[in-house]
Amino acid sequence: MISGRNDVIMRRWMAPALLVPLLSLLAACTPADEPVVALAVQDGEPVGVLVTCDGAFSQLSVYENAAEGDPTGRPLIRWGVNGTPTSEIVEVPLLGQPPQGWTIDETSRDIPASESEVPIRTEALTDLTAGVTYSLTGSSRRDAIPVRFTIADFTRIGTDQVLAPVNHEKTTVVSRDAFVRASRKTCG
Repeated sequence: MISGRNDVIMRRWMAPALLVPLLSLLAACTPADEPVVALAVQDGEPVGVLVTCDGAFSQLSVYENAAEGDPTGRPLIRWGVNGTPTSEIVEVPLLGQPPQGWTIDETSRDIPASESEVPIRTEALTDLTAGVTYSLTGSSRRDAIPVRFTIADFTRIGTDQVLAPVNHEKTTVVSRDAFVRASRKTCG
């Protein structure tokens, strides 16, 4: 009888003791980046493809990787668009006009140290250069896994195919349909 009562007391004590650390871990975690952005080529021009998941405010951007980890303070050179999607899949010609209802991000501005770890000077990306590595990224419900590419990758991407992320460093060419199916699974 006494041991039964001790078990009940122990279970009542253990539940909150286990729940509090578990909840704090969940609250401290940021959601993982999702594979919801890919690069397509249409009529020889690069096109960003974003699977928006839930129709929330979304953005798509491309930036030059040359400034990553550069201690000299080179500017971050980027181009981006944002808005509320009218369809699940948004396709945007890179460096072109945004979809209807979307706007081009203001990119030529300085981000003070109070908003980032170090001051960042940004400039508008106006063209893509051979030999330079770029990253295509975006967000809708969550941030996307970036797609790293160069102009040389355009010839690898066939009709109805996209360059999609495998992880933060690696990409692969897959069918557009396979990419969309995989992206939809992460939306659930």
